Amino acid sequence: MATPYHETTPSEQYAVANVQLQLYIEFAISRQVQILSVSTELLFEHFEDYYVLPNVFYSHDNVPSLEQVSLKGFLFNPNPPCDLPFASLKSLCLFDCAIDDGTLKGLLSNIPVLESLTIDLCHRLLNFKASWCQSMRLKHLVVRCMDNPGFNLEIDSSSLSSFKVDGNSVKISVSSMSSIDEATVFRSRYYPYVQNFDTRTWIRNLAHVKKFGVNSWFSQFLAREYEVNNNGWKIFENLKVFAWFDPLGKECDLIALIDFLVHCPSLEKIEIDFRFSFWEEAGEHRPPFALERPFVENSGDGQPTVGFLDNVKKIIIHHFFGYKSEIEFIKHLMQKAVVLETLSLTYHRLEFNPESFSRGFTSCPPKELVQEVIFSLSTASSNVHISFHHTYHKLGF
Repeated sequence: MATPYHETTPSEQYAVANVQLQLYIEFAISRQVQILSVSTELLFEHFEDYYVLPNVFYSHDNVPSLEQVSLKGFLFNPNPPCDLPFASLKSLCLFDCAIDDGTLKGLLSNIPVLESLTIDLCHRLLNFKASWCQSMRLKHLVVRCMDNPGFNLEIDSSSLSSFKVDGNSVKISVSSMSSIDEATVFRSRYYPYVQNFDTRTWIRNLAHVKKFGVNSWFSQFLAREYEVNNNGWKIFENLKVFAWFDPLGKECDLIALIDFLVHCPSLEKIEIDFRFSFWEEAGEHRPPFALERPFVENSGDGQPTVGFLDNVKKIIIHHFFGYKSEIEFIKHLMQKAVVLETLSLTYHRLEFNPESFSRGFTSCPPKELVQEVIFSLSTASSNVHISFHHTYHKLGF
């Protein structure tokens, strides 16, 4: 008589998967690997519970060899048996892990030569201080998608040279440290009334950086500074590279941003990425593509900016779609950049299927028309070389 087939329950599958994970990591450890990258998402089907990081990860055999670790989908037990330091570990990335403040602090205290740390979408974490890293070699910090309500981030490590923050509910505190050369801060919008979110203070503490990357929240912040305090920001005297990621929807935001840039005397390069000018979400779409579409203007919100981009020699534009607001931004920059040598622009042309036209989309302008418009823009520099590139992408086919 055949033995009845036993269908495993989700809890049994989860237990088996945890055993398999331990075996995988044990095998890697037995080979004295230098790079360990484990994603539970790629190994097993998704369960509501996280997979427990096996204690074998902290074993004495593993500690001396590891140099790079990337973990995704793990639960870190409090007070792990970490008796010896990870003496060679230089890079640590935690993605979609469940780890509390004390456990992360304890782990980082046992990594004496850590140079790069990424914390991405980690749950249970309410606070993080860069100074938790005992390593005096920590140079690069990335904190992404940390939308845990009330999450507090303190950038207070004297060894840091760059950091990137991407998240809306992150409360940022930045100590004044001359070691930081590069800072990138992304948010979906500027929240002027959020308590304990002293934007002015931490921006002031970044005034010495050489590269600064932001998106639309920053122009909203600058515009509000003009509105409330009638004051611009003229303290970024060392800034050499400015990176912008977003569309500009209001004239007042554009004027405030241009004014900020002309008061950066060391600025040499501006890099712009318009990839978020177009998006599609929940059936709501941006207006149709058209070069002639009016720029959203708020009459009386700003005045023309006095000053020039005295040292900007290169402007690079990625994912240009042909929106009027994009052209206005480029036009203002070219009229201010008196020593501009290179404008490199990549036109990202999209083609829609017939159903898209019924929802309000129109065809993107042909590249020849866009190229003609760009080349016809007036420029303050007589030596500028315009490099026009073109990419093509179909949507909805």
